[in-house]
Amino acid sequence: MAVPMDRHTLVSTSVAEADMGGVASNLLRELASAPKETAAVITLTGNLGAGKTTLVQSIARALGVSEVVTSPTFVVMKSYQTTHAVFTTLVHIDAYRIDDVAELEVLHFKELLATQNTLICIEWPERIMNAIPNGPIEVSLDLNPAGTRTISYYGY
Repeated sequence: MAVPMDRHTLVSTSVAEADMGGVASNLLRELASAPKETAAVITLTGNLGAGKTTLVQSIARALGVSEVVTSPTFVVMKSYQTTHAVFTTLVHIDAYRIDDVAELEVLHFKELLATQNTLICIEWPERIMNAIPNGPIEVSLDLNPAGTRTISYYGY
C-alpha cells in the first residue's frame, strides 16, 4: 500500500486472529480521539482470508454491537447500532461486487459520509477509491504462513 508522505505508520504488528480485539481497540481510540463532523472511514485491504471481516467483527464488538456481524458480500452494505460514546452507527461495506462507483448512489453513500458519529468500514476499497474522501485510516492485512496476520494501518 502506498502511503502519502504526510502520513505516519500507527501500527504494524503480527497478531493471531483471537487478538484482533486489541487492534480494533487501538483503531477506535485513534479515531475517537479526533471526532469529526462527518463519518470516520476505515479502509481494509488484503487477499481473501486475510481477516478483513474478522477485524470488522472485532471493531463491532468493541463498539458494543449486539448483532452477529457477517460479511456483506452479497448485500454490499450492513448497518449496526452501537453503544459506543462517539460512534453510534457502524456501517460495513464490501465493495468487491461493485463495478462502478455510481452503484453507491442506491446506498446513499455520500449521505453516509456526511453523517457524524458514524464509522464506515470498507472492504475492497480499491473498487471505489474515487468515492472515498481523503483521510481514511488505511488498514492492510496479510495472512502469514504461521496463521497470524500482519496488520499495518496508517492515518493522521
